[in-house]
Amino acid sequence: MSRTMLRRAVMGLLVLCTTPAAAQTTVSTGLDHSSGRFGTGQRIDTSSASIGVRMKRKRVGVVANLPVVRVDAPENIVVAGGPLGLPILIDPTRPATRKQRSGLGDATIGASVQLVEPRQHHVALAVTTAAKLPTASAARGLGTGRADFSVGAEVARPGKLTPFAALGYTVVGQPAAYRLENVTTARGGVALRVGREAEVSLSYNHASRISAAAADREQVAAGLETNLSHRLSLGVQGSAGLSRGAPDASAGLQLGIRL
Repeated sequence: MSRTMLRRAVMGLLVLCTTPAAAQTTVSTGLDHSSGRFGTGQRIDTSSASIGVRMKRKRVGVVANLPVVRVDAPENIVVAGGPLGLPILIDPTRPATRKQRSGLGDATIGASVQLVEPRQHHVALAVTTAAKLPTASAARGLGTGRADFSVGAEVARPGKLTPFAALGYTVVGQPAAYRLENVTTARGGVALRVGREAEVSLSYNHASRISAAAADREQVAAGLETNLSHRLSLGVQGSAGLSRGAPDASAGLQLGIRL
């Protein structure tokens, strides 16, 4: 869940564990920024603004998201995007001169199914799938120009303190000019309910490298999600990198409106 996808990956399981069985649609908008060297030796800054929609009925949920991205980095840095939200990869066929670029990012769509319904102090289980659609410009390094597909499983034990964990695997689309590796992900953490309207979370996130020129990515993330009213929700997230393949720091803000 880019930083957006990481945050939504962490918070998505909490939504599965707290959303009522009645049909619900939420439209959201988000802002995200990350900065770091990502193991490349040069500073890379990426920002995005996105709009998304999430629908859930009983045990099935679907989500779609479309971002606009801005990148300040060498031209050989490509914003990978996709279900994993991997922020960058290196294209050996492009020059290393620094250049600012912006435009439409890659759209993502996903679905989840609750195999075990959430109950207080009982284990809940969900399976997820997601796809990245190549809507970003590969010529400008805003995407790979290929679709990615992922599957995963998520577990949680809902309560005032909710532990959660997830595993995922992404089949990465292969550009013509260079080779990418499929990626495995793992995360785990806890969420604490604060009062009746807010929840805070802390998690550890790991993703294997996407190419031989990249490194594994490890991050620790913290988030807050709260209801501002019956229809309005606010999410705030921040993370810090623990490995050279991760951004030094990232932050995000999301506003949701329940229809």
